[in-house]
Amino acid sequence: MTDIFIGRQPIFDKNMNVFAYELLFRNGMDSLNADVIDGDSATSQVLMNCFFEIGLQNIVGSHKAFINMTRLFLSNPELIIEFPPDQLVLEVLENIEPTDEIINALKWLKKSGHTIALDDFIYSSKFDPLISLASIIKIDITALNNSQIKQHVEQLKTFNLKLLAEKVETYDEFEFLKDLDFDYFQGYFFSKPVIVKGRALAPNQLTVLQLLAKINDPNVDVEELSVLISSDVSLSHKVLKFINSPVSALRTQIDSIQQAVVLLGLATIKNWVTIMAMATGSKKPVELGKTALVRARCCEMLAKAIGHKKADGYFTVGLFSSLDAMMDQPLEVLLDELPLSNDSKLALLEHKGVFGEALECTLAMECGDFSDISFGSLEIKELSDIYLKAIHWADELAKNVLSVS
Repeated sequence: MTDIFIGRQPIFDKNMNVFAYELLFRNGMDSLNADVIDGDSATSQVLMNCFFEIGLQNIVGSHKAFINMTRLFLSNPELIIEFPPDQLVLEVLENIEPTDEIINALKWLKKSGHTIALDDFIYSSKFDPLISLASIIKIDITALNNSQIKQHVEQLKTFNLKLLAEKVETYDEFEFLKDLDFDYFQGYFFSKPVIVKGRALAPNQLTVLQLLAKINDPNVDVEELSVLISSDVSLSHKVLKFINSPVSALRTQIDSIQQAVVLLGLATIKNWVTIMAMATGSKKPVELGKTALVRARCCEMLAKAIGHKKADGYFTVGLFSSLDAMMDQPLEVLLDELPLSNDSKLALLEHKGVFGEALECTLAMECGDFSDISFGSLEIKELSDIYLKAIHWADELAKNVLSVS
């Protein structure tokens, strides 16, 4: 059986809340640019993996999942009807012609409660029968210029459907598309910094950066860290609330910061406090915090899988890889203020060294590119399993860390 590897990309609404995830499927070494030898086989195995092996809940939580549908599946809708329609969004690929067979199948699927989306859509009147059945139309903004995008919006808004802009790479593009009344947005714009030359850190961001520097000082001891956390009433409240939640796995009620530091260990408590401090200093969407957590956990798990003993260093590199996007400042400027090792800084700025290799591997899996990744002697299937476990861990942790108030 062909191994199937799954990545995911968030889809946001206008308020930058996650509406859904598109599941990005690859079949191992032949997966560059998502090309697959047998798309029908890949879709079949992906559906089996999502619903029966991994569990859709472990990949997308309560959100919807966008899944590409091949002609075979749309021509045989009984293959899809067994899967619950409440979370699944069926993406009709751009190369599928609107034949009577396809139109009738989509009518049946829609009547059964399934959501239909048209992928990489470029308007032609021949697609009108599909448009009338679709709830969502995805427009690849890299395939059209601004004038053509506006024209598409004017044509499609006459139908009763939602518009999704995909491959949105910059915040300026997001603002332009939001003004055009797009409903949903997909791309890496949310994880890139919006750097304005000459703009200084906001006071709360500066405070957070100073706190991060103190927390990550390699010479800080248990007592100093306890005093540092306790001196910030809001932070200490969040730490205690989190530590006494089920996620921490501690069975003892914790009453003081020092007790928490002693029981959890210096490295662990530093990681938790770093996560909370970063979330506090950022007004960015929660998904960016989740992305940082996935990267941190994935890097850490990669290190453990090859027997590296300093896994907490990998965790820190993964976590700080989103710091520039969180604070909208160049990463090299922010790192100058943090007492990280040269190896960590080299990994973050140039993706070099063993830390950098782990980060590079994690970022490739985040993009769904399993075509040219490696880490140590790990098999690609092992890498995929690690990434999926990191996603599940980060999603669960985010509910308790990023939402703590």
